[in-house]
Amino acid sequence: PTTVLARDITMRRAAAVAAVVLGLGPRDALGFRPMQMHRPMPAAVRMTATMQSTEAAAPAAEAPQQSYTLSVTERARTVAQSCTSGTLCTMCQKDEDDGQNAPFGTHVDYVLDAAGCPVMLLSDQSLHTDNIQVSPRATLYTQMPVDPNTGAQIKAAMPRVSLVGKVVPVTDKDEIFALRTAYSVAHTYADRLIESPKFAFWKLEPERIYYVGGFGVQSTWVDRLEFETATADILALESNELVNKLNAEKQQDLRTLCVQFLDVDDTPDFESVRVVAIDKLGLDLRVATDFGARTDEYRVGFLCSVFAMEDAKSEIFKIFQEAWEKEQGYEWEDMGPPVMKYAEDILK
Repeated sequence: PTTVLARDITMRRAAAVAAVVLGLGPRDALGFRPMQMHRPMPAAVRMTATMQSTEAAAPAAEAPQQSYTLSVTERARTVAQSCTSGTLCTMCQKDEDDGQNAPFGTHVDYVLDAAGCPVMLLSDQSLHTDNIQVSPRATLYTQMPVDPNTGAQIKAAMPRVSLVGKVVPVTDKDEIFALRTAYSVAHTYADRLIESPKFAFWKLEPERIYYVGGFGVQSTWVDRLEFETATADILALESNELVNKLNAEKQQDLRTLCVQFLDVDDTPDFESVRVVAIDKLGLDLRVATDFGARTDEYRVGFLCSVFAMEDAKSEIFKIFQEAWEKEQGYEWEDMGPPVMKYAEDILK
């Protein structure tokens, strides 16, 4: 019976793939790579935020958990690493009439080193350089940029981070050598400045980090040691283009995904679904029902973390493929991506 069942599932999958080739499955394009056959996933992860490993383990060991959302620390590191400029706030050291001891904000460009410290190329004639030579305590504020290709974003909704600490000169010769290359790549105008004796590298060593997710959403202090080792989302500066393409061209596939895996009723009051964000661990969906009077938000996870935009496209296509197969009646155990609802209409 097990052999027969396995053969039956294989034949159903082959039929589904053949239907896609003939143009009967999820709409082709997005620049997806050819679909890879999905790997079945444990039932425990459906409608949950984490997945328990199904591999055999020692009785005393706990199965590892896989997260399908970025942690607050990863989000903060993503902002700091994706941006290359910000506002440096130092303490003004001029006399009373010129604002002594008042916060003094100036624009600076920077690169982030491996430990998450912003490194700036500062002129010895700048007022902020004078300030930090007297009082090294400072704050660097930076915010994710608005994508110029979409009018749906507003500046107040973009995540931002404030790094509070001390600014110190970079004196290690090996570190300076590496910084010269990294800084000139990030800021091509600075090639000549790097060679000037009037400019030097200064590093802000964060003692406290404050993260704000956007307008009216989560804000919190971030653990400094976790920030040092956190990994930024590699898709942060690229994902908006894919978000816009999905919303513009893949509405039918998105609706099928909602009906088959999010338990959204396929009725006339299912008004719309939009992709809100995509990162290395999954995508966020905003679903409007009850003729637009109710809005819920869902997290749809990838079965594995992605490391490039093409990988993310492939994962999304596989989710669309499984949703279409289920709609056509081709079902098997543990079908579908990990899903959780993380926000629902407060007027429910």
